[in-house]
Amino acid sequence: MKKLCMITILLILVINVYADKYAGEIFKMGTGVRNLALGRTGLTDTLTPAPAYWNPALLINQTQSNFEIMHAEDFQGLVKYDTITGALTDYNLGFTVTRVGINNIKLTKVPDPNQEPGSNNRPYHYKTINTADYIIYVGLAREIRSISWGITPKFVYRNLAEKSAFGFGADLGAYTQPLEHFALGLKIRDLIPTQVYWENGTRENVHTGFDLEAKMNTQMPKLSFPVNLYFNLETNTEGIQKYSLANIGDFSFDPHIGAEFIVHPIFSFFAGYDLEYLTAGLGLSYQKFQLNYAFKQNTELNNSHRISLGYSY
Repeated sequence: MKKLCMITILLILVINVYADKYAGEIFKMGTGVRNLALGRTGLTDTLTPAPAYWNPALLINQTQSNFEIMHAEDFQGLVKYDTITGALTDYNLGFTVTRVGINNIKLTKVPDPNQEPGSNNRPYHYKTINTADYIIYVGLAREIRSISWGITPKFVYRNLAEKSAFGFGADLGAYTQPLEHFALGLKIRDLIPTQVYWENGTRENVHTGFDLEAKMNTQMPKLSFPVNLYFNLETNTEGIQKYSLANIGDFSFDPHIGAEFIVHPIFSFFAGYDLEYLTAGLGLSYQKFQLNYAFKQNTELNNSHRISLGYSY
């Protein structure tokens, strides 16, 4: 076992030498509105509608199959973000399909490309295009010696500025609950490194990353309603320094914190901390339907609002 761990670490270090900085940002946007409201935590959330994205090992521990559709508009509606997620517990199978795009981008050119733009060489609109990223995650899981394990192959198609690319990779996840009110989750992002191939021959390699999360179940003092607390540490290997909480060499560390207050069987309140931004949200459940709303405070790029509709059976 020790030899296998050492070989895995060495492979990751060798692969990351050839990886491209920030190439994996498209995979960090998250999905599942409740998880975004919980500070972008989810490795130990057995109620997440998107286990294929957060931690495929959770498929073993979910008691109901479910589906969710999400729509979001960020940066004053410029960027559209849509997802469809689901979990089929009878088969320990989950999926997430996402689209991130900007529509109706107007391209311009000047009548005389050899002259500078000006009053006699005014740019004009000649074409409108859309640009988008499509990603498919497929989660599979099984239990080995009281630990749930899962793997998520992922496939990406990019269509940016009329240039296209495709890529593939895989994440590995694990989940265990050693105590009644305590659980641990682990995710290795891009254990099989995602590689994106562009039509012009360029190739992008995504850095491997690690996420570790702990969950504790407790009760609100005096009010006696359940509270779920999530503590997540995101570790990246891209040499990020300026925008991380702490870093050691190429390793950077960022916290994510979430709290779920189940104030009523049909109503929950979410709060969280995502890197340097506060998050909040509401969850409503009626019979087999769920409605979730998430808010993320961002003073630099305008606040983000997301909403989803789910169904469990």
